[in-house]
Amino acid sequence: MKRTRLSRPSSALLSRCRGAQHQPPFAFLLQHFPSQQKHRRHAGSISQRPDSKHVMFPGAVKSAFSSQLRFEQPSTYPALATYRAVDQNGVVVDPDFAPDLGDEEVVKLYRDMLTVSIMDLIMFDAQRQGRLSFYMVSAGEEAVSVGTASALAPEDVVFCQYREQGVFKQRGFTLADFMNQLFANQKDPGKGRNMPVHYGSRELNIVGASAARLVALDLIC
Repeated sequence: MKRTRLSRPSSALLSRCRGAQHQPPFAFLLQHFPSQQKHRRHAGSISQRPDSKHVMFPGAVKSAFSSQLRFEQPSTYPALATYRAVDQNGVVVDPDFAPDLGDEEVVKLYRDMLTVSIMDLIMFDAQRQGRLSFYMVSAGEEAVSVGTASALAPEDVVFCQYREQGVFKQRGFTLADFMNQLFANQKDPGKGRNMPVHYGSRELNIVGASAARLVALDLIC
């Protein structure tokens, strides 16, 4: 069987990564991973298709949408309903829903979720190309991490698990900060001692993740 050797990132690529914060969002990533510009991705792991009537979750093969928020007994349903206030077309489906956020904050939360989603696609491909040793996407969980982080005060200390990049983005982690940790360059706060995706930030009051702790949490969950 013929073996294909994956190319490693060149020193020029890594040096440019260190200065990625001086470029517009995603400009650096799209420049070095151009396949994302040519093909629209239809990932099999996407939990919700356009105009679908249900959402897919582990343990819930088909969770129908509900516009009523209430306590349920799991044993009475094959899959619990998933509450939503607004459908995919932006129509409010819960008549009792009353927005309590300003337009500026809503846009920021949406941009944070979208940023994480796009970064995940690009860096997942980078890992498959051998440019990263490890990467964990947060597809389908962007809203959970961004939303919960927005409800906390900046001084609240957070212990993150995998798939919670949204917590960092909501608190002010930049794309350059993500890249510094993923590529373990000289600006990585952990000095390259940790695996990729094990982010941490003293300034943002987010405790640095460790592989052993995250594996244990995965087993518990």
